[in-house]
Amino acid sequence: MTYALIDNSTLTAVQRISGQALTKSSDSVDTDIVALENFVQAILFYDRIVAIDDYIPKYRDARISEFPNIDFLNKADLNLDKIEETAFEKSGELQPKLRGGEFVNDDFKNLIELLQTHIVCTWDISSSVYHLTLKSLSDNNQEFDKYGNIAAAIFSELGDAQESGNRTKGNVELFDRFGNPISKDYKVPGAKWGDGESSGEASGAIKAFVASLVWLANRSIFYSLSAKYLQADTFLYPIRQAYQQSYISQTCNYGMDYPKHIVDHFSTLVSQDLIDVQNAGLATATSTSLPMFSAWLAKQTGDPAQIVNAAYSIRYNPELVEAREQLREVRRLFDESDIGTANKAVSRIISDINKGSNDIRIKYGIETRQGLPVTKLVHVYNTYAALTLNSFPKVPGYNFKVKVPEFLHNLKQPKGFRSVYRNLTEDLSTVWSLGEARDILGSRVAIDKQARAYSPKQEQPRYRHAHSQFKSPM
Repeated sequence: MTYALIDNSTLTAVQRISGQALTKSSDSVDTDIVALENFVQAILFYDRIVAIDDYIPKYRDARISEFPNIDFLNKADLNLDKIEETAFEKSGELQPKLRGGEFVNDDFKNLIELLQTHIVCTWDISSSVYHLTLKSLSDNNQEFDKYGNIAAAIFSELGDAQESGNRTKGNVELFDRFGNPISKDYKVPGAKWGDGESSGEASGAIKAFVASLVWLANRSIFYSLSAKYLQADTFLYPIRQAYQQSYISQTCNYGMDYPKHIVDHFSTLVSQDLIDVQNAGLATATSTSLPMFSAWLAKQTGDPAQIVNAAYSIRYNPELVEAREQLREVRRLFDESDIGTANKAVSRIISDINKGSNDIRIKYGIETRQGLPVTKLVHVYNTYAALTLNSFPKVPGYNFKVKVPEFLHNLKQPKGFRSVYRNLTEDLSTVWSLGEARDILGSRVAIDKQARAYSPKQEQPRYRHAHSQFKSPM
């Protein structure tokens, strides 16, 4: 049996799209649509969807009743609280650092590079004092819009932490472009306003951004370890899924360019859908090209609030049942065989899956000016032996005193670890191309006018290192 592990942030995004929850910023809508698509694909291509029962206590019962087809797992019963302790420990070890306007600590630097966006900090004048300001380094509207979407997704993590009763720190080390530490008596070199007096610290927006990144790391680590323990594939809120890719590449010793290699490969190549991702042959990636189901369902129903139910109604269509059977067999082969042996058999199955996906794209795809919008469902499978040889944190042993839900009976048999990879930048571009379907998907979104939202600012690349009466480079 295959399981999809959904986080509560994804379920909240689904409720924002359906109009059941308010949205803090219009910039988060497109990322929420990507989250909805992830959820729909989990419904269609997995035998069972599970979630961890750790939502805001006063809304817990409403959340469970709203998603009756999801199995909510008790954290304490399954030792997941021990995993959560590890997540807090690991995220607490992060050392955020900004130098010359950019993040230089590997965790956040790799995430921003993977998101294919450029975030910089500059000294901007306010009340005759220079304050560090967070900006998008971009010179066109599409790049700036992408930054707005991604920044809104990151800032939403802070709200998630606060609502769940957690507080993360926004501490960040600051160094200027010359490598000099920035303190409260810091003067901006080359400043064209006054004597360059600065606040000498990160602005509130930067501190909030860093705190959001720390919580993003915490949740991504927690769900990664929980997925390994539960032998499930994670379908996390898109920004978390991006961080997870970077985290797994480090803990599994694939190399820092590993997630970018995977995402780039399957974003550009259609013909080759099975590749080795590690020279030792301990891991393999498979990819399936799929239509944007949520867009098709939006046009069929005309109402985003009906999309989830509509997804369950087509789940048993013959072509989707067959696809689930094939993906289940791929998982079984990797669990029961070594990677080399499994690859030969899986290659044939993937070929069959892709023949079927052609028919699925025709049946469930929509036509736009740019053609047929397509997404990639990418799985990376690691053998269990590979994980025991690296720094991947150990998950707690199975507690035999606890009665495990019947559908999770195979927890006692350690198996490989499989993760789902997405290219958020490509997925956002796909959403932007949907035309009428995009209008339908966003039609029920309601903005919380009382909520505070980050307002993005833009820095054009040609002025990044320039001084003016209004700003100076960090």
